[in-house]
Amino acid sequence: IDWNDVRKHKYGHLSESASQYQEATDILDLGHFTWDKYLKETCSVPAPVHCFKQSYTPPSNEFKISMKLEAQDPRNTTSTCIATVVGLTGARLRLRLDGSDNKNDFWRLVDSAEIQPIGNCEKNGGMLQPPLGFRLNASSWPMFLLKTLNGAEMAPIRIFHKEPPSPSHNFFKMGMKLEAVDRKNPHFICPATIGEVRGSEVLVTFDGWRGAFDYWCRFDSRDIFPVGWCSLTGDNLQPPGTK
Repeated sequence: IDWNDVRKHKYGHLSESASQYQEATDILDLGHFTWDKYLKETCSVPAPVHCFKQSYTPPSNEFKISMKLEAQDPRNTTSTCIATVVGLTGARLRLRLDGSDNKNDFWRLVDSAEIQPIGNCEKNGGMLQPPLGFRLNASSWPMFLLKTLNGAEMAPIRIFHKEPPSPSHNFFKMGMKLEAVDRKNPHFICPATIGEVRGSEVLVTFDGWRGAFDYWCRFDSRDIFPVGWCSLTGDNLQPPGTK
């Protein structure tokens, strides 16, 4: 499903109503799994859209494979590194830090503040750093950086999006349904339920998986989405587990 086609539909212009996300899933059938049927069968309610730190209208993804950008090293958050787009799905990018290997790939939304155009670090008085576990000798970093950027396709500024604001507080309640990144297999987004609420944190439980993949996260985590998000972005929502 192409995002640009979806946004033209009457459900594409979203308000804060979670019911509109649910209605969107009536149109965009997710294989054998549809949220509308699933919510009725489980007598569940979707978490309202205002619970999430996500854009009410999902951002378009105009990035391309091999484009270069600056990204925060997820294993060393004080470092800004050069990253290459190695995968695309929905509104997310699979990124690989230049000088690292494919075992440390990570995913970011196109409207994440942790990714910026090339030159942003220098403009703000910073210096690009080698990633944690840089494969070469640290003294070779400047020459490596020069070779990496020479002739590379830089992601243009216009395709980056401003990060949405956080909700004012934690609006989640136990039992609410949502879509969530499987952190053990982060290329997957799956149906999930709020299992517990504790202060600013929520327990994300994956439907049909007996707790093997559950995790705690802040209420404003970028890894959790409203029901219907994948339908609108064209991402692939995994069906619930069978256990």
